Amino acid sequence: MNKIKNLSFLLLAGLILASCGKASYKKTPGGMPYQVFAGKDTQAVRAGNFLKLHLTQKINDSLYFSSVGNIPVYIPISGQSQPYDISEVWTKLHVGDSLVTTQMMDTFLKRYPGNMPPHFKKGDRIRTFVKVLAVFTSDSARFADEQKERDLFSKSEIKVVEEFVKSKNVKTEKTQSGVFVEIINPGTGILADSGKWVSLNYTGTTFKGKKFDSNVDSAFNHVQPLNFTVGAGEMVKGFDEAVRLLRPGAVARIYVPSLAAYGGNPPPGSTVIKPYENLVFDLTILDVKEKAPALPAPGPQVQKIDTPQPK
Repeated sequence: MNKIKNLSFLLLAGLILASCGKASYKKTPGGMPYQVFAGKDTQAVRAGNFLKLHLTQKINDSLYFSSVGNIPVYIPISGQSQPYDISEVWTKLHVGDSLVTTQMMDTFLKRYPGNMPPHFKKGDRIRTFVKVLAVFTSDSARFADEQKERDLFSKSEIKVVEEFVKSKNVKTEKTQSGVFVEIINPGTGILADSGKWVSLNYTGTTFKGKKFDSNVDSAFNHVQPLNFTVGAGEMVKGFDEAVRLLRPGAVARIYVPSLAAYGGNPPPGSTVIKPYENLVFDLTILDVKEKAPALPAPGPQVQKIDTPQPK
């Protein structure tokens, strides 16, 4: 999957660079340099439309984000814009157009001091590459197209996960969302089914083996059991589905497609999980109960009385 993403990005960048003779840099009213490379379609982007596009961003020479090879980005076009922002350019585009913008972090720091994400720093240059794929005039049409794209991506992603699992030569069970569950020790007792309260230990890694979270590794600063009610929406979908196959004492490894985990929106502050990253969790089920244990009643409240101190 990563090879496809990188190749697709290079093809997109190559297409834009090959068109460099057909356009020159301009500046928006807010001072942002941009280039538009015209496609053959004449359908214009207007306020009130919904834009479907592929978007790739680089910070200096490092790839920061790319939807190419993943699910396209869908953006509502309000007609309002912010200075030194791509919103200044949307209504200048047509279906099939390509856009390149350049933004300097120093300019953002001057205009919005102290309001930048920690992964950006002074002197950074942000390059954004956009390819306009389609324009929709209604939210319902946009939603139908996005759902179609998600379904197609989900099928291809589950296939990637399945091939990864096959390479491990292990026996697994597959959940509805395409999570593959390797049960190492089945445990005994009641299943952690919907509505049950479960307590477990876990470690999460990427398919490349890079650890991103754990409640048994003190490096992550939370070495207490993870407790939640199954089916209550407290966990990502794939994690919640997988534990339903497990019992107290069970040890399992689960292989989770990104759309059943964080999809294109990794947890805030995450430096390991990338957009559309497939994940692995090692689980040990500590306990399963019919419902969450009652919280202990608060102890008696003792009012402090200040007494005069002897002089």
